[in-house]
Amino acid sequence: MKTRLQLGGLAAVVCALCYIIGFTMILFIMPDINIDGEQRLQAILSQPRLIQSWYFIIFVVFGMALLLLNRSLYRPAGEETGQWQLMGALIGYVWAAYVFAIGFISVLTIEYLTQLSPAQTNETWPAILAIQTGLGDGVEWIGGIWMLVINGSLHFQRSVPRVLSGAGALTGVIGMLTLYPPLAAAGGVFGLLQIGWFCWLGGLLIKQKVPVLPA
Repeated sequence: MKTRLQLGGLAAVVCALCYIIGFTMILFIMPDINIDGEQRLQAILSQPRLIQSWYFIIFVVFGMALLLLNRSLYRPAGEETGQWQLMGALIGYVWAAYVFAIGFISVLTIEYLTQLSPAQTNETWPAILAIQTGLGDGVEWIGGIWMLVINGSLHFQRSVPRVLSGAGALTGVIGMLTLYPPLAAAGGVFGLLQIGWFCWLGGLLIKQKVPVLPA
């Protein structure tokens, strides 16, 4: 149990680091990638390996860390647990699968684009962009639901300080708002708040101050 909580804490810190790397890339290294489809294509073609690595970190590494964190907060399969805990675990696994799908599609399509001629690239890119956008590029509603449910569980079981669970629930609501296009910019606020939440929760888990959610 001790090792499980500590691994969950490290996973939470890794999740925060993935967000920090994501924001650093968008704000300081290659802001063109987040402007529009044409600018994103030019950024990808100019630095394909850099952007592949970035996608791998913010999606695939984040997804693996999320799975480990989600697992550390709940009892093993087969043991009796409450409905909120089970729902939170399920949503966490769905979110992880979701970011895995986006990550691998993004990484592999870049590899595909680098092998095409300019004419083929211009013809293929709109379909790839449509897939990425359709998967919810920048829309944080699944993560928002997970944050809301898991922080509700942590709050009702008094597993963490109420300020932490309250801030986490608020973060979840903000993430869910990104499903409404005019509020898409709320995704940035969601990410910044999650950095703080992951770090705080990670510290508590590493110090073993968060019990596994009981039934």
